Amino acid sequence: MTVLLAPLRSRSFRWLEGTAVFANSGVWMVTLVGGFVMERLTTSPVLVTLAASIIPLAGIFSVVFSGAAADSRDRRLVLLVAKLLLTAATAFLALVAAAHALTPATLLLGLAGMGIASGTSSPSWWTTVAGLVPAEVAPVALSVDSFQWNIGQVVGPLAGGAVLREAGSATFFAVCCVLMVPLVVFLVVWRGRSDLRLSTPGGDVAESLLGAISSGWRYFANTPGLRAVAARTALYAAPAAALGALLPLFAARFLHTSALGYGTFLALSGAGALVAALTVPRLQGHLHLDAIAAAATLANGLAVGSLVLWPNRVVAMPALFVAGGSWVWATMAFVIAARQVTPEWVQTRALSLYYVVLQGPFVVGSLGFGVLDSFLPLRTTLLVDALAFLPGMLLIPRFGLPVVDRASLEIVGSPSLVVNRQIAASDGPVLILVEYQVAEDDVDDFLAAMAALRIVRRHLGGTRWGVFEDVTEHGRFMETFLVASWSGYLLQRAHYTKADTAVEARAFAFHTGAGVPRVTRMVHPETVEAAQARSEWRRDLLRLLTERT
Repeated sequence: MTVLLAPLRSRSFRWLEGTAVFANSGVWMVTLVGGFVMERLTTSPVLVTLAASIIPLAGIFSVVFSGAAADSRDRRLVLLVAKLLLTAATAFLALVAAAHALTPATLLLGLAGMGIASGTSSPSWWTTVAGLVPAEVAPVALSVDSFQWNIGQVVGPLAGGAVLREAGSATFFAVCCVLMVPLVVFLVVWRGRSDLRLSTPGGDVAESLLGAISSGWRYFANTPGLRAVAARTALYAAPAAALGALLPLFAARFLHTSALGYGTFLALSGAGALVAALTVPRLQGHLHLDAIAAAATLANGLAVGSLVLWPNRVVAMPALFVAGGSWVWATMAFVIAARQVTPEWVQTRALSLYYVVLQGPFVVGSLGFGVLDSFLPLRTTLLVDALAFLPGMLLIPRFGLPVVDRASLEIVGSPSLVVNRQIAASDGPVLILVEYQVAEDDVDDFLAAMAALRIVRRHLGGTRWGVFEDVTEHGRFMETFLVASWSGYLLQRAHYTKADTAVEARAFAFHTGAGVPRVTRMVHPETVEAAQARSEWRRDLLRLLTERT
């Protein structure tokens, strides 16, 4: 317990998490009880499961842009916009319900707005939570945040079920809206802006929003550790999401519960999540992240399987408790692994892409099993769901979760360049040539070191990477790669971490010539032909626009 109290020494962390408890209770009320509301509006399994999956589906469309904006602009502002949108979406549902216009379509529209807000918020939230405390306390801070989030998972369904039964859907959504106000107020008055800006903006080089999106995607795609996290997350999220999507149907057909009873069963899942959140820091100190994720996958599969064999209230209660705890164990292991392997300058963007990997399979699992239930009995659908956890267990040796020393990801950058001509930021592409002289006995080891250096060059923005040997001079090698623009090359130089420079140093150590390998930087010239082509294109476009008017 003492370990869990460490992040609370930060005043900003306490206020952020304290106000978030209320907001997240409102989110959980709508997210979980919303499926029950949909089940009252329609009997279609697809629409009921869509109510559970529309939030993550909508979030996917906004998360990549929000992650790039948070890294290159201001994370606090991104969070504020997201929470304002969340409040507006719940206010819309309250107004629609009060006007007796709540239909499957309007309910899905309001839930989609909440999903866009969630996608906008989540990556910035994870980065901010971890950034408000010392680096060594960051995993504990994420566990405390998960604990706070899951308080809402317990309180939300119980309060939501009671309000829905006693006061109706309009009051239910209005209460959810009011609960989100304290967090919005805190984000408005909070003055922690300097702590939330990008810490390594690349000197005097500004990164555009589209450039930030591109660099984030490139880093994610070219980092083996992040690809492993993505694979494991997808294999777990798809079957884990199915239970939540099918639960309203299971409750209606086998448990025969009221709104309050349904909320009680959901609260059991939240209670399991709370217990799991408390144990994550201790487990992480004794077990590898792979072991935590494997135990969560196995436990979740067994919980779903027990509902197939014994579909009654007595079994459902512990099964939902275990499923809730398993979700927290698995997702916390994945988030910690994703964060550990990503440097600060690209962290929010990488986490936004992780969010896509998490929510994409979540949506596919929810909708896929909803469609499957239209053709199969519900118990058979749940059996297929339980068996779907097996690939996540069997492929652990292939996709092991990375554990990286965060100190190795500190930015060291590169010395400033001295050039003898004026180069515009947009000039490019830039061709980089690095010349090596390697002893004959070291060629194989040198090429192995270059394979590791290739990953560094590519995840920092290099394309068309290659290494070539001179046919006339044995042992003379040339490393080549392209960067899209001069500003992109300067940003690449500014983003080298200690781990990156160590990989580069291992390759440079094989150079037997004088000093370090020679580096040549060549910018594509601004030719007359290129200028003429652009001018001709502009003239053609102007002519087309004139003809249309």
